[in-house]
Amino acid sequence: MIGVTGASGHLGGLVIESLLRRVPASEIVAIVRNPQKAGDLASKGVVVRAGDYSRPETLAPAFAAVDKLLLIFGNE
Repeated sequence: MIGVTGASGHLGGLVIESLLRRVPASEIVAIVRNPQKAGDLASKGVVVRAGDYSRPETLAPAFAAVDKLLLIFGNE
């Protein structure tokens, strides 16, 4: 699986859209702070998981089974 952090942001969204042209949606994990804001990704079949850099306990579950990861850092 391919994970993308910051997937609900501008850059993350562009990365997800590019990946969707290359791999099945079920192979993409969108890691976002607020999963409710990623409903459009979920509706495309992308796996959406909560992961927040300021809450480290959320990261291990968010990264589970991810083989490749793109870390997109936020402004905070």
